[in-house]
This record gives sequence, structure tokens and C-alpha cells, in this order.
Amino acid sequence: MGFCGNGFGWGAWGGLGTIGLVLNLILFAALLIVLGLGTAWLVRQVVRKPAGLGGPDPLEIARRRLAAGEITLADFEEIRDRLRS
Repeated sequence: MGFCGNGFGWGAWGGLGTIGLVLNLILFAALLIVLGLGTAWLVRQVVRKPAGLGGPDPLEIARRRLAAGEITLADFEEIRDRLRS
């Protein structure tokens, strides 16, 4: 009483015997793989761009300021030389 099929219980594939057991194991393994890949992806997203680090390239900022006329060519070359050393 209370069991279906040949005694494998109430599982989704329980009434299929050995085939049901194998299908359950495959589905469980697939679930573990998906969870593992999802966790790895999430960790890579968090580690790739830590908060507060990085930012715009200082040389690119100097180029933009030169293009906007905020600094002279001599100022830009001085900034560029300081950044390279």
C-alpha cells in the first residue's frame, strides 16, 4: 500500500523500474551541472569587475581634453610623457 509500480515509490519515473532510476540520475546530474555552471558564471561576473577599481584610461582623458581645447598640445605631451614613465 502507498507504493506505485514495483516499489520504487512516488517519483516521477518511479513506475518505470530501472529505466526510471537511470532517468532520475541523469536528470539530477544535469541539474547539478547547470547549477555548477551558473555558479561559475556568477563568480566570474563578480570577480571580473570589482567595485571601485578600474575606470577610464588617463591618457584617453588627456586626449579628450586636448580635443576639447581644455589643454594645449604641450600640456598633452607633458601628461603623456609622465604617464609613460
